[in-house]
Amino acid sequence: MELTQSILSYGLRSTATPSSTNVFNSVEIGVAQTQERFPTADVIYSIRAVMAGSASTLSIAQSTGVCTATAFVGGSAQVETATAAGTVTATGDASVIVTSAGMTGSPLTILVPVLNGDTPTVWAGKVRTALAANATIAARFTVYGTTTAIILQRLPVNGNGYSIYSANDATLNIALANGTSTGITTASTSANTTAGVATSGVLLFDGDGEDFEGIALPSMALVYSTMIVCSAGFITYQHTYSGTAKLNVGKHLVSWDAGASTAGENFVFTVPPIAPAAAEFTFTVLAKS
Repeated sequence: MELTQSILSYGLRSTATPSSTNVFNSVEIGVAQTQERFPTADVIYSIRAVMAGSASTLSIAQSTGVCTATAFVGGSAQVETATAAGTVTATGDASVIVTSAGMTGSPLTILVPVLNGDTPTVWAGKVRTALAANATIAARFTVYGTTTAIILQRLPVNGNGYSIYSANDATLNIALANGTSTGITTASTSANTTAGVATSGVLLFDGDGEDFEGIALPSMALVYSTMIVCSAGFITYQHTYSGTAKLNVGKHLVSWDAGASTAGENFVFTVPPIAPAAAEFTFTVLAKS
């Protein structure tokens, strides 16, 4: 590729109107719109990355644009199953206790109205309906099942075309018991049907050291400017010339008028341990070979 018109545009200003008595006219405060040109820049590339897990690292060789990243593990949802047993012999409320680490109000007791003569299949359906109607549970789990099965499946954090799953919650449990009803067979523990597997590593788009035409980027001697747009979570970014910074959701721009040497240097990104959240960002580099 051949670059022309490599321009960095920035500015931040506001108009201030005085409020004092008999003070007139407005003033502008801040940095006016500025354009910085890099006539010798001949390389530009962008990557997009999703990072999850505190051990995840993304390193980009500044001289080549080639990325080295922790392998991505998609993860899977945890599934917990309780099985209803016993026919109701007296109308009342069945007691369902849901326990989950980090869930508001855990252990959470849900009272489910049942009728004399309700078979396990009938009252299990009523339990599923009651659990799905509870806002706290619905925000954390999908509730489903057929006949006597009462199933909770942990919801992932959904991103832009991907899902981030939590690690297995060993405390997750659905306990069934008679509250004011009778006839229900008490089941203090439920079955760990599927263990949850946490999403981890780096899901990387591009980052192969090639331009948009599939041609290898030339060896870069200087970096003129970088721009990070963080759309979810936050990351720790390390660069020799700008140091280490924690970057939250937003736009982060760095520029070096004379260029920063790439010799033996890497751009390094890590993600703090805040499961199940993930960080998502794009990273654009303007450089000179």
